[in-house]
Amino acid sequence: MKKRTKWKRVLAAVLSLTLLTGVLGACGEEETAGEGSVSQTPGESASGTGGGPDSARGRYVEKEEILPQELTDGTIHQLFTVEGRLHLLTSMEQEEKTILREWEKQQDGFVDVTQEWLASMELSCGGWLEAQISQGQDGIQYLYTGYVQEGTDSFMGRLWKGGGDTAQEITPKEWSTPNEEWGGYEMIQGFAALDNGTLVSISYSTLYLHSGEDGRVLESDTDVSVYEGGIVTDGKNVYLRSSDGTGGQIEKRPEGRAQDGAVIPLPTGGAGDNVFVFGGGSGSMKLTALKDGTLVAAGEDGIFRLAGGDPKGQWEMLVEGLDTDFAVTDRSCTGLAALEDGSIYGLFQVDGKVKLNRYEYDPDAVSQVTQVLKLYTVYENSLLKQAATLYHKANPQVRIDIEYEYAMYSYDVPDFDAIYKKLNTLLLGEDAPDILVLDDLNMETYVSKGLLEDLDELIRPLEESGEVMSNITGAYVREDGKRYGVPLQYSFNMALGRDITPEQMGTVESLAAFLAQQSESYLGNQTPGELVDKFYPYFCEEMVKDKQLDREVMGRYLEYLKAIGDNCGIVSTRPENELCYSMWDLGGKAKLAFSRAGGFINCMSSMSMVDYIKGDFTAFENRFSPSLLMGVRAQSQYLDTAKDFLRFALSSQVQDTESNGSFPVNHDSLRRQAEKDRSDFSMTTMIEQDDGGYEVFDAKAFPKETADRLVAMCEGLDKPVKEDAKIREVLTECLGPYLAGTQSKEETLQKIEDGLKMYLAE
Repeated sequence: MKKRTKWKRVLAAVLSLTLLTGVLGACGEEETAGEGSVSQTPGESASGTGGGPDSARGRYVEKEEILPQELTDGTIHQLFTVEGRLHLLTSMEQEEKTILREWEKQQDGFVDVTQEWLASMELSCGGWLEAQISQGQDGIQYLYTGYVQEGTDSFMGRLWKGGGDTAQEITPKEWSTPNEEWGGYEMIQGFAALDNGTLVSISYSTLYLHSGEDGRVLESDTDVSVYEGGIVTDGKNVYLRSSDGTGGQIEKRPEGRAQDGAVIPLPTGGAGDNVFVFGGGSGSMKLTALKDGTLVAAGEDGIFRLAGGDPKGQWEMLVEGLDTDFAVTDRSCTGLAALEDGSIYGLFQVDGKVKLNRYEYDPDAVSQVTQVLKLYTVYENSLLKQAATLYHKANPQVRIDIEYEYAMYSYDVPDFDAIYKKLNTLLLGEDAPDILVLDDLNMETYVSKGLLEDLDELIRPLEESGEVMSNITGAYVREDGKRYGVPLQYSFNMALGRDITPEQMGTVESLAAFLAQQSESYLGNQTPGELVDKFYPYFCEEMVKDKQLDREVMGRYLEYLKAIGDNCGIVSTRPENELCYSMWDLGGKAKLAFSRAGGFINCMSSMSMVDYIKGDFTAFENRFSPSLLMGVRAQSQYLDTAKDFLRFALSSQVQDTESNGSFPVNHDSLRRQAEKDRSDFSMTTMIEQDDGGYEVFDAKAFPKETADRLVAMCEGLDKPVKEDAKIREVLTECLGPYLAGTQSKEETLQKIEDGLKMYLAE
């Protein structure tokens, strides 16, 4: 059975999983209304200064604004503008109550401008609060809050109207009436006040127009699409970011109504594709509007402006993403605002801390890019983007352009014939990549043709100093002392089990010996293909010697697989809706499972499962799977720069970025990630029991002792796994009768040898 899980911060212990997911989908988004219009900058636009060496003078630059400690000690909920000035809405815990404060950026810094009604509010939030303020007609302020009231178990949105020294609650009944289907309250994604005195809010199912007097619903529209990012307004029009499942767009609704509305395309990149994505990730678009309707959008591909919010107008790129924190994957933008002087502000979360950036036009700034290096990878990767962006920030004269074949979350089956054909063509042409990611590619092909640079002089000093893990990087040193690739990350296969020791489940050999003595199935029944997939990467390399099948080695592993298969029970096929046992089945019938250990966050589920079953775990065969195996083209005109980028990608500056898929190869980064406080992380899912029922399973952060043990396992890994699609195919075809007991070992060996003879000879 497929289990769906989602990592999240714990908002309140009493929140249900369905409700909690809704809360997370609404948090951290900006809903800003600005004053005035962005002034036109002199000279060429930044879209004409795209980073090339011949760019004109004048461009937008990024500068960090220093926030006073009294702001950063609390929580910053919102970045917005009032009458042409930048404002922040913050909260702070005082004597078990939450108080709100409004701040204005003035010449000498941020000043507390909290009105009496807001200062009078004391909220009992239970540890989590969503808050947003909006100023409407005649300067009247409105406040949206969403939290779990202490003593209750439901998250609910509330609406407040400012007046004098007290706040008046005007929460509409639609918000405070539980949903008949799922029992929770309406989840509000965004809220804004309009100049005409009405208010607009949007939930996951409905767009509301409210009276500014008492909050009652005047109109509602349930014919809504998929929205994210809340509501943005210029005071007259409402702008919604929507998706129809195939791409995103911006809906422009006059006074919040769909009638007479228009659709504004998202900014596009050089290839004409939308540069922003939906789904709440680091690439999600942030949007703000000014009083004249000018829109400013920002994301990893840059900051863009659409004058007057004209649906037929053209977006202007103000600055490329590579020159900003928007492109740094571990920096999440939580707010965007623009001022009439042309400046733009972005509020970021960086490793639990807040950072405020100002983007302004500098007429004297010139593009410093003199080298553009090309990096080729089959799969898009966030760490590569992180490395390229940070390297450009540290070396403004260099830009790393990344070309990939498959998007990060693509589920397409790679066409490697097409990939090799394209890459071979690229390597022979003027657009040859300077840096290659060799994951899933045959590195030997490029080594034999002299296309890859020896990296030993680069890597060896890093190993000797202890900066990188030599047990990982050293695996790529050849007999002649050369090495042509180095991984930036790695993972390993973890064996988890109960009623079995780490030593017994640590290798194919020891596992076979143990299972041969057991009458009860540990892994559950397996097809020949499933058994091959689990174990062949650990002997794939050993079974071939001098381009021939090593019958002695292969014979030994056939016996191991037979012993394991006999314990499992071999089935020829599996029913369509049935999956083989996984880690999630350890709470039921399974007694042994394998789980990919790919970073400390990733391991939280498996470590919690080990605790749940009172079992143990180990690194299977002490082998690792490399990730982002990097090579440098020997003929690159920027050879030294390419090597320097690789050195930078191995540094803690890049490797400290935590991945939910791999461990860092930088030693200090590994230890820092292991020591990170994850006490506020949790995951909840349902797992099936032996009787077919389900039980709630909570995964929580593991203790320091477990983190230290994982570090020791990482440090003990000594060989990469080896996979070969052809060998897998032949083994799967030949092993069925042997595992079923209808074919001898010798007959099976002969079939394998025959099936591989021509392939190995080639």
